[in-house]
Amino acid sequence: MKKITLLFFALLTGMLANAQETLYAENFESNVAILGDGQMHTFKPSTKAGTWSGGIDLKTAGDANVNLRQGWGEQYNLKIESKGAAVTIPNINVVGFTNLNLSYEFVVEDAGDAVAPKIEASVDGGASWVTLPTVASGGGWSKEAKLLTLPSGNYKTISLRINPNTVSSNAIMFDNFIITGKKL
Repeated sequence: MKKITLLFFALLTGMLANAQETLYAENFESNVAILGDGQMHTFKPSTKAGTWSGGIDLKTAGDANVNLRQGWGEQYNLKIESKGAAVTIPNINVVGFTNLNLSYEFVVEDAGDAVAPKIEASVDGGASWVTLPTVASGGGWSKEAKLLTLPSGNYKTISLRINPNTVSSNAIMFDNFIITGKKL
């Protein structure tokens, strides 16, 4: 019995040592009124009252509009039009963490074909960007959970940029951006 207890303790300790911790979570909820499924709110990032759930304000070039589309119940999705502005989540604090991963939910609007979203990462405050290896969705209105590895290294912040869909004219939508990492 003592050996089983020690083995269990060793396994638990090992699992905890390798556990990923959540460093950032943004579900794109807003303080605007719920209107009903399919409704959209459009506003400039600088005019949004309150803070985003992740605590970091979203940015667009020239303060271009951000779209939140209500769908799948009483929740919002970040909707990026095919000719819309890229949305940046700047300077997410990742000090003391490694093995960073990004999980997110992704939807192509309407009867769109499968699309691999263009998500980029920057570890130098946006001076340079690296395109992340994303996987295509299953097609129109198919909300899917995705996971990808972020650039490795020991850095202070990471920024993410979500670009419009250039493959087709269909808008793309995102929800539940979550960055996890392992403590150094």
